[in-house]
Amino acid sequence: MQKTIYPLLTLLFLFVLTSLRAQAPMGLYYMETIPQSSFINPAMQSRANGFFALPSLNQNFKSDIAFKSIFQDAGSEWVTPLSKRYDFSKLKRSAGQAVNLQEAADIGLMGLGFRSGRDYFTLNLSVKTVAQSGIPYDILRIADKGFPSGSVFDFSTTQIKGYAYKEIALGYSREWNDKLTLGIKIKPLFGMMGATTDIKSFQLKTSRQAWEVTVAGSISTSAPLEIIEAATANDFPESVDFKNLASDDLSNYLTSFNNSGIALDFGAVYALNKRWSFSAALVNLGYLKWKDDLNTLSFSGEYSFDGLDVDASDDDLDAALEILEEDFKTLIDYKVSHDKFSTSLSPELYAGTLYEVTPSLTLGVLARSIFQKNNYRQDFNFSANIQPYSFVALNLNYSLRPGGGNGLGTAVSILMGPLQLYVAADYLPTQLATVNIDGDELTMFPNARNLTVKMGLNLIFGRHGNRDKPMLARGQ
Repeated sequence: MQKTIYPLLTLLFLFVLTSLRAQAPMGLYYMETIPQSSFINPAMQSRANGFFALPSLNQNFKSDIAFKSIFQDAGSEWVTPLSKRYDFSKLKRSAGQAVNLQEAADIGLMGLGFRSGRDYFTLNLSVKTVAQSGIPYDILRIADKGFPSGSVFDFSTTQIKGYAYKEIALGYSREWNDKLTLGIKIKPLFGMMGATTDIKSFQLKTSRQAWEVTVAGSISTSAPLEIIEAATANDFPESVDFKNLASDDLSNYLTSFNNSGIALDFGAVYALNKRWSFSAALVNLGYLKWKDDLNTLSFSGEYSFDGLDVDASDDDLDAALEILEEDFKTLIDYKVSHDKFSTSLSPELYAGTLYEVTPSLTLGVLARSIFQKNNYRQDFNFSANIQPYSFVALNLNYSLRPGGGNGLGTAVSILMGPLQLYVAADYLPTQLATVNIDGDELTMFPNARNLTVKMGLNLIFGRHGNRDKPMLARGQ
């Protein structure tokens, strides 16, 4: 079983360990000098008349719990869950029913945009990788109490979802009048590889007589896998292996446009007066439909386990585990199908307000809500946006997450002729700590739960704009 299920687990965890759509740093939202602010709110119009986007990289990591929730400060040292001084109640408050992790990468290949009167048009091409995982708290609870008799462990919040896809983003923004600007982005999506779990039930009940396991769920993939089904119905597949792909086959696989989908972004900006403006955006409303190289392994059943009769020898233990493995393969019903399946993106809601102190200084407040299965995340961001000269702009911000994990952020834009360099980051760690694990020291950021970094290059044309609110005058 270990040999056959390994490719499935490898594919699932590959996305988790190496890279959902990556959220852009919130400090980018009010940076009108950087065209990529429209990635967050499609109503945002760059001050420049036109731009050409060169390659860019956006990397994002999010966690429901901070390092200090796993490695706890016991006064004289940091302790792990294996320590008797570890307080699992603190971990429970941070984790809830499941610990959700997210890592994503967004590689911008190219883009362009231009103004035509009150209208602004944009086009962007990118490749994105998405990974979300949900780890049930009951798995962590085992380290605290073990498996006491009469307990019920619920692992049904287990989730792994990963996919890589290409995105074409077509954006349109219009200043309808002096106060209201509306924007929309239509984003055709084309999946390259995808994998997702759907765990309907996964429960363990313990007693003095036996342990009872109840499972029901599925693992669906769209990937170069070859599954040889078992000769007997409802048995575990004989083998699960990756296909041997030649370089041309792999290239065709990654450039395919067969796994199609669609996503939409909506945005609005309302200028109350010359000083105050309000904005909102709902982005990432969409899905991917997987149609190629489909395999779904469904499983359901109950299994009663009354312990292992072994002595201290490794050979005896290995033999007993093999018997347990064979029992699991035969007593749980398995089914392989090749049906189409869908994966939904994770919508994001933004709402903010901006106050202009002077033409070169604005203050902003931004709230972000992220929605995904079994989880809801909320962030608040407070920023100052400074443009002392027409060729440089700077954002300084501070982000808050309820429950902890706050952090500093920044964004910088520098123009060197038509070439613009920009860098933005949120939740930069500001504190270090050292954890000693069995004599080995590990350096960590105890408060970190988020980290987002975006950097790239643009060619900017007509950077002073031609609107009533241009960039600072030349020479300033």
